[in-house]
Amino acid sequence: MFSDTDFKKAIESAKTQLRAVETALSMLASPEITCHSIHLRDLTHDTIEELLEEVPTGYTKKDKETDFVYVIQVNGGNRKAIDNLRTALEQARKTANDYSRVNQEHDDTNTIYVGRSKTIRARLRQHLGAENQGVFSLHLQRWATQIDMEISICQMSFSNADDLLVQAVEDGIWGFLKPAFGRKGER
Repeated sequence: MFSDTDFKKAIESAKTQLRAVETALSMLASPEITCHSIHLRDLTHDTIEELLEEVPTGYTKKDKETDFVYVIQVNGGNRKAIDNLRTALEQARKTANDYSRVNQEHDDTNTIYVGRSKTIRARLRQHLGAENQGVFSLHLQRWATQIDMEISICQMSFSNADDLLVQAVEDGIWGFLKPAFGRKGER
């Protein structure tokens, strides 16, 4: 039976794991960052697929042990741009319940979303497109194509990296950029 002693030992184990992550973070070099841009008015099935051709699938042998962290931002954006997106998404949320969370407290940001995926192409397709009902994501094609705004999607990859390390990187980026949408933390 799980006991008070077991709990204390588990906490010591967690401390050891977190110290190892802290050490790994201090030695982590900045990965290559690849960015793509698209105008919200151009979000069609074909333009989304064209953009995503340049994004790894995550299914190849090379990417099998790779985690991708990605950042979606407004190009040249400001608070008004994010406010326009928030307003439009709040309207869209009245008709469907599979949209990303709105972070009202992050009011001084040009970052739309920070995320992590092993299959980044499929995940970005969910965020950009209108399909995949029932999957929590931005689904921008459903509600944002009337907004005059260009967005960028930047990605970085971490091959054979410890799960806690990649999660710490994503959480660090999330905490620093304070995205307007989505939630912090592991899936």
